[in-house]
Amino acid sequence: MNFLQLSQKLRQEAEIPGTGPSAVTGQVGQLKRLVDWTADAWLDIQNRHQNWRWMRKGFTVNTVLDDDSYAYGDVTDVDTAAPIARFSRWLVNDPNDPALCYLQSGGVGGQYRLIWTPWNYFKQIYKIGTQTNGSPAHITVDHANNLVIGPKPNGVYVVTGDFQRGAQILAVDGDIPDMPTDYHNLVVYWAMLKYGANSVASEIFARASSEGTRMMRSLELNQLPEIEMPGPLA
Repeated sequence: MNFLQLSQKLRQEAEIPGTGPSAVTGQVGQLKRLVDWTADAWLDIQNRHQNWRWMRKGFTVNTVLDDDSYAYGDVTDVDTAAPIARFSRWLVNDPNDPALCYLQSGGVGGQYRLIWTPWNYFKQIYKIGTQTNGSPAHITVDHANNLVIGPKPNGVYVVTGDFQRGAQILAVDGDIPDMPTDYHNLVVYWAMLKYGANSVASEIFARASSEGTRMMRSLELNQLPEIEMPGPLA
C-alpha cells in the first residue's frame, strides 16, 4: 500500500465516518491528523531497531588517487545506482562480512578483504608523518562519518560493502514503505495507537495494540539478524 492508501485505511479502521483523505497534501483537521499519524507511525517502525534487514544495502565507490576519505554522498547505493541519499551508518566492521576491494584495472578477480580498524588505531597507522600510497588494506569510519581507507590509494580501486539506510519519509500519495509488503498493515496499526490515544478511543487502541504487537513480532523475526551463539572462551 502507498501513503494515501495507508491513510485511507487508517480512517476506515479507526471507524471515522465519511470518506478520504483524497490526498496526503492539503488536508486540514481530522484528515490531516490521520495523514500525519500514518507518516509518524512509519518513522516509529523504522526507528524501533537500527538493524532492519530491508534497510541494509550495498555500496560501491571508485577511489581517487591519493584520496583516502569518502563521504556517503561520494558513494553509490547499489540498489539505486545513484549517490547515497538516505544514510544512517556504515556496516564495514563485521569480520564475517567485510568490505572488499580490487584494483579496477586488474578486474574483480583480484578482489580481497579490507581489514576493519577502529579510527583511533587507524590514525596511529596512517595519520602520523609522511605516508606512502599503496594498495588499500584497512578501512575505518572517522568522527565525521566518512569512510576512510589506508594506505591512500595508488590507483583506482573499487571498494564495496554494506551500509544502513536512513529512515524513509512518506511525503506524497504514491510513496510506498520500503519494508516487505506483507507487513504494511503494521503502519496502520501503529497509527491507530496514535489515534486511539488522542481520541481516548479505548477499543480502537486495544485492537491496534493487540494486532500491532503480533505483527511487529512477526516482522522482527523476519527482518532482524539471527542471534548468533558466542564462540568458545578458550
